[in-house]
Amino acid sequence: MESIRRASAGVSLEIIVVDDGSDVPVADDLARLGYTENVRVIRQPNQGLLFARLTGFAAATGRYTLFLDSDDLIAPEKLRSQIRAMEVGGYAISYSDTAHCQLTGDYDQLAIAPDAPERSTADAADFCINIQPAPHSPIFRTDYLRDAVNRAFFPPSPLYNAVAEIWFYHNAAPRPGRVVHVPGALTIAGVHSAVRLTNHWERLAVASLAVMEAFARTVPATPEHARVRRFVGEKAFRSWRRLPRGFSPPYNARLLAVWSQLAGDSRYHAHLGGPAFQRVSRLLGPVSAGRLFRRWQNGPYASIRTIEDEKMHALLNSLPAP
Repeated sequence: MESIRRASAGVSLEIIVVDDGSDVPVADDLARLGYTENVRVIRQPNQGLLFARLTGFAAATGRYTLFLDSDDLIAPEKLRSQIRAMEVGGYAISYSDTAHCQLTGDYDQLAIAPDAPERSTADAADFCINIQPAPHSPIFRTDYLRDAVNRAFFPPSPLYNAVAEIWFYHNAAPRPGRVVHVPGALTIAGVHSAVRLTNHWERLAVASLAVMEAFARTVPATPEHARVRRFVGEKAFRSWRRLPRGFSPPYNARLLAVWSQLAGDSRYHAHLGGPAFQRVSRLLGPVSAGRLFRRWQNGPYASIRTIEDEKMHALLNSLPAP
């Protein structure tokens, strides 16, 4: 809330806080800390991150929308810089570069470290699928995002809660929209030492698979959607290439099935890896080349495992059949 307060100077904004069933009401904490001005709190039974975002978005009345989690920070100039760029160019989405910091100590003493700059694009499909920045990086024009939500290709589900932002990205990606990149580390991720959902990367991986499979089932194979379908298929292939050796064979197979369904065309080697991979892929085919490079480049699953096999099987079995 402190970063929002500092960024709100000169900006007319509404702050909607969704209390998704916390043990101690968030309104009590905000009052204790003195953050009550222009803040509307909506308390609901616990439904998960995606549904909390949707609740807040349904209540929003502003022209632009920015999603923030409780541990997200924004730079003082973020709102003004990105909204100015959107107003000047009539863009549907703006996004910035990112930074990170440890959430310890006084706010004014936080050590903020910039990340590598984001790639620039002006295309919504490229942005939503290939860039997919941190969820508190993009500012959306509200009417553009509301259209994507109201006419979603696949509805929200608790299966997507762990990766709520990519549900929005995948439903917005097939819709025409212009995007602007605003340089500068205006988006700051808070880093925690405690165990959190995002420490269990397998849960995120299964939720991402659920989104991609739903996209493959529901976005029609028409000429107008061919490009974004290919983007999602190639994303699935690149995700498969990054998996550690010995990781869940059923998960591997399902990722490759998404790629095969959406983009399994050997003409597109350039989007699946670097020059060395492209050369090998032309000789052996993408999947055989991918298996070869994974053996060379990827470490064993045992070194990064965070859940047991039984839990992984249960997560996969919770998804609709591919």
